[in-house]
Amino acid sequence: MHPLLAWTQGGEPLSAYEYVQLLAHWNTMRSDCLAFLENYDVIVCPVNATPATRHDEPTPFTYTYFYNLLGWPVAVVRCGTSPEGLPIGVQIVARPWREDVALAVAHFLEETFGGWQEPPIIWILLAAPGKPESPRGPRPWCWAKQCPRR
Repeated sequence: MHPLLAWTQGGEPLSAYEYVQLLAHWNTMRSDCLAFLENYDVIVCPVNATPATRHDEPTPFTYTYFYNLLGWPVAVVRCGTSPEGLPIGVQIVARPWREDVALAVAHFLEETFGGWQEPPIIWILLAAPGKPESPRGPRPWCWAKQCPRR
C-alpha cells in the first residue's frame, strides 16, 4: 500500500450507523461554513503553520485539510519567503462553484507579492550511479545546491 494512504487504514472500521453520523456531521459542518461565508467573498488564510517544508520532509501541519473536506475552490499563492529561502503561501478559499473569484484574488496577490520566484535552493533528485550516497543508504535522495544570483 502507498505510504500516503496507509494512515487511512489505521483506525477501526465504522459501523453503518457511525458512518451515517459522520456524514451528517460533515454536512452540518459544510452548512455552518457556508453560512459564515455568506457575508464574505473569500477567506485568505495560511497554507501551513510553518513555511514550506523541503520535499524530503513531512509537513507538520497544514490548514488545507479543512477546505479539502468542504470541497470548496481554493487557490494557493506564494506571498513571501522565509529567512531560509522557503516559500510562504496563502490560500484563497471561495464559495462553492466560484473558482473564478478564487483565481481572481490569487492573480491579484501574485501581482502584488511577486508570485513564483526562483528559489535560492534547488532540490535535485540524485539517482544516477556514481553520485554521493544518502546518509540513509544508496537510494535516490534530495541534495541542495546554491543557485547563482542573477
